[in-house]
Amino acid sequence: MFLFLTIGLEGLMAVYWTAVLEPQLTAKAAVTARALAQSHLPAIADALTQEHAETAETLKEIVNAVNKILLLRDPNTASPFILGMEIEIDYTAVSAREGELDLKRGLISPDNHFITEIPLYSKTTRELIGIARMYNSPEFFQNFKADVKITFLAGAGVGFALLMLTWGISIVLLGKVRQAEKQLQEKQAQIVHAGRLTAMGEMATGIAHEINQPLAIIRIAADGLNTYFTRQGVVGMESKAAQKIIEQVKRAASIIDNMRSFARADADALESVNLIEPVSRALSFFKEQFRIHDILLKLSLSPDLPKVKINPQKFEQIAVNFLSNARYAVEKKGEKADKSYRKEVAVRLFQDNETKRIVFEVEDNGIGMSAEVRERCMEPFYTTKGVGEGTGLGLSIVHGIVREFQMEIEVAGAEGEGSLFRVRI
Repeated sequence: MFLFLTIGLEGLMAVYWTAVLEPQLTAKAAVTARALAQSHLPAIADALTQEHAETAETLKEIVNAVNKILLLRDPNTASPFILGMEIEIDYTAVSAREGELDLKRGLISPDNHFITEIPLYSKTTRELIGIARMYNSPEFFQNFKADVKITFLAGAGVGFALLMLTWGISIVLLGKVRQAEKQLQEKQAQIVHAGRLTAMGEMATGIAHEINQPLAIIRIAADGLNTYFTRQGVVGMESKAAQKIIEQVKRAASIIDNMRSFARADADALESVNLIEPVSRALSFFKEQFRIHDILLKLSLSPDLPKVKINPQKFEQIAVNFLSNARYAVEKKGEKADKSYRKEVAVRLFQDNETKRIVFEVEDNGIGMSAEVRERCMEPFYTTKGVGEGTGLGLSIVHGIVREFQMEIEVAGAEGEGSLFRVRI
């Protein structure tokens, strides 16, 4: 497209030069030549209109004037402007003289010269008495034409450069607009996805309540069976199955209680808690996922930590976000890594001996983060995950909670080598 535009512009420039500029140059060259000789032509006209002058004297005056014209030279090249000159006289308008005057001087060659004709008028009567025909130097015309051509090409070159610059800027701006449109679409998709998650969160409490009822019935039935088997002295497969049902119902009830606690509305309530409690509740959502996906979970939770005054649901939210990101990172790396790769997530909760601050860390050996991602990961709606995989709000919410309770957050790691998220309380 741009190549065709360039060829078209060059064609237009050639047509403009041939059809418009060259005729104008011819006219301007004629005007220039006329202007050069104009100061000397009146002397010729005066000599022709003198009534009592002799022919020899008249011829001498004319020759002197013509010689002065032929001596005019270009100051830049030292070449003459006019190489030859002839004068045609209307003898009906000029006083009769002895014979005709020889009024040809210099090089007279119509085929090789640029010719300019200038009318001669009588100084007294203002009538036409002759024509001065000047044979201008081809070099003068070519130099004149070359100067104009250089100026024209320079102007055209500048215009073409400006066109190229405008085209380049347009391409860049168009690319940025398309990128902005793509980012906007991604943000809109993330907002829609976040809305769905919000709706699911609002439904979680009701769902938990509904599930609790059948679980209670299953628990009562399992307890009844377990009591019956005990009284009957049955210790076989039936008794073990009843006990297994009771254990799984307890586990399901624990998960539901954690969901209800996580979605509880009293989000601003502060409590003095041991941070193991919200961390353990967060882990209850992921332990089974980690086991199913063959992710090694390394726990290092100090049991004798001092209590801190904090909102336990919000700290649990921090832990959930860290664990969710860690699971995603190791899963993504596992998709491309060889069989020797072992997915690992480490969770640590301890007290720093020097600062006496409690430190919560989640470290993984997943895909890691580049320097740009580390800088921007706390921005709202910024995510490296695909549409439907993340909202870009998790870490920004974590950052808001950290600032609310005057904690500190650190992000470390490198691309391809894993990540570490650390909160100091």
